[in-house]
Amino acid sequence: MHIKAFCYTLTWLILCFFSGLVNPAKALDLSPQAQISLITVSPGEELYSMYGHSAIRVYDPAQALDIVFNYGTFDFNTPNFYVKFIRGKLPYQLSINYYENLKQGAIRENRSVYEQVFSLNPAEKQKVFNFLENNYLPQNRAYFYDFFYDNCATRIRDVFMTGLGNNLDFKHKPQPEAPTFRQLVDIYQRPHPWVDLGIDLLMGLPADKLATPLQQMFLPDFLMEGFAPAQVTSLFQPAQAGGQTGARPLVSQVKQVYKATAPPAVPTKFTPTIFFWILCAIIALITFWKIRRKVASHGIDVLLFGLAGLLGILLTFLWFGTDHQTFGNNLNVLWAFPLHLPLAFMLLRRQLSPFVKNYYLVFSVLLVIIALIWKIFPQDFHPAVLPIVIMLALRAWYIAKAAPKLRKGINPYR
Repeated sequence: MHIKAFCYTLTWLILCFFSGLVNPAKALDLSPQAQISLITVSPGEELYSMYGHSAIRVYDPAQALDIVFNYGTFDFNTPNFYVKFIRGKLPYQLSINYYENLKQGAIRENRSVYEQVFSLNPAEKQKVFNFLENNYLPQNRAYFYDFFYDNCATRIRDVFMTGLGNNLDFKHKPQPEAPTFRQLVDIYQRPHPWVDLGIDLLMGLPADKLATPLQQMFLPDFLMEGFAPAQVTSLFQPAQAGGQTGARPLVSQVKQVYKATAPPAVPTKFTPTIFFWILCAIIALITFWKIRRKVASHGIDVLLFGLAGLLGILLTFLWFGTDHQTFGNNLNVLWAFPLHLPLAFMLLRRQLSPFVKNYYLVFSVLLVIIALIWKIFPQDFHPAVLPIVIMLALRAWYIAKAAPKLRKGINPYR
């Protein structure tokens, strides 16, 4: 027990060193038995964990050191936390935790844990570790998160690319059909169809760029997959590096630390696409029923175009008012246009102005064009958007052409 207590005390002192409580100028030298590995935690059931997680483990039994470096943390006590989060200005940071804490947390959440132990010689391990030490200094640990290009997985990729330099070769194979960023995240959002719709609506044209194998490593699973065939060339000669030279596989061992139990399959029948097609059919029936009954009313239109306008305002704000690259150049504003909101309230007037009728006439034509050339747009729209576009086109035509004639007792089909 005394030896165990001593080990915990020593580890605590090392963590204090990383926190700046001990003189940070004093470097920690890893022993020859030290290991550096990539930890990959599979996606979880909760939304915050649906893309998975990555961390770097440093294990040195000679010094009772077993910690993980985690680039995916932030401080809830940051001033104006939510404002900064929405605007893409919330600083994320590198943190350090015990490896056992990370493992037990994943087990509690029923998430598989994989470890890829890296075949690095002592000099290479020390170089990577020194980089992490320096990165953890208070002035270096914070960074501005970017979903595709600068996150907890890409930071780990860059640690080894920087630490090992040109000596690291990922050995990526050519891909006949490179996926887009949107297609990659759809893999993880598919079990959450309504979340998938929401995120898909928020992402603009940047999400439809083709992702190179190196860029695909922004997702933890693809980071693990990208490291699997990598090779490393020794940085130093045998006398300096412990006798290892030449190109060799970076990953020397793969361990499945914990295998999650498969949750019971719960098929989601009421998807957004099914919901909006049903809603589209209902709106169409109501529209033609009103025409047959010679009724001109716009309660439905105020709701539909008001909601579309609110969405358009949100998309425009994310496009121009934040630093989120992912949300820029969003072509969903072609149908969810911000001006819909104020014009929706103009529909409450007894008589519609020529401007309002012309606005909805032009918009109905635009929506028909969008529906016809759906597949050739540079942005990949969510399937649920098509019934929304058809529904809005029908109601825009009703506002511009049918309702004015109905008020005069004229057949709108003439």
